[in-house]
Amino acid sequence: MPALLLLLYRLAKSIRAGLKEPEFRGLFWLVVLVVAGGTWFYHAQEGWAWLDALYFTVITLTTVGYGDFSPQTSLGKIFTMVYILVGLSIISSFIVLLAENQQASRTKLVDKLTGRADEAKS
Repeated sequence: MPALLLLLYRLAKSIRAGLKEPEFRGLFWLVVLVVAGGTWFYHAQEGWAWLDALYFTVITLTTVGYGDFSPQTSLGKIFTMVYILVGLSIISSFIVLLAENQQASRTKLVDKLTGRADEAKS
C-alpha cells in the first residue's frame, strides 16, 4: 500500500509541475475534455449510469477493454470507433509527455544529490 501511495504522490507532483508548461497544460485539458465528452456521450446515447459511462471511457481509451460493456446503438458503435482512434492518440501523447517530465525531474534530483548540478554551473 505505501508503494501505491508513493506512486500516486509522484504522479500528482509530476502533473502539478507539468501544468506550468503550455504544451503539457494543453494536453492535460484535452485529455480531461476527451474523457468528459466520452462519458457524457455514453451516458446520453447508451443510457448508462455516469459511473458506467466513465468506466467504459477509461477502459476503452487505455485499451484494456474488459468487454463487460459495449455500445448497443449504431451511433454508439460509430462514435466508439472514431473515439478510440482520436482518444488513444491524445492519451498516448499525454502519457509520453508525462513520462518525459517525470524523467527530467528524476534526472534533476539525481544531479542535485550527486553534486553534478554544482559542477555544471562551474
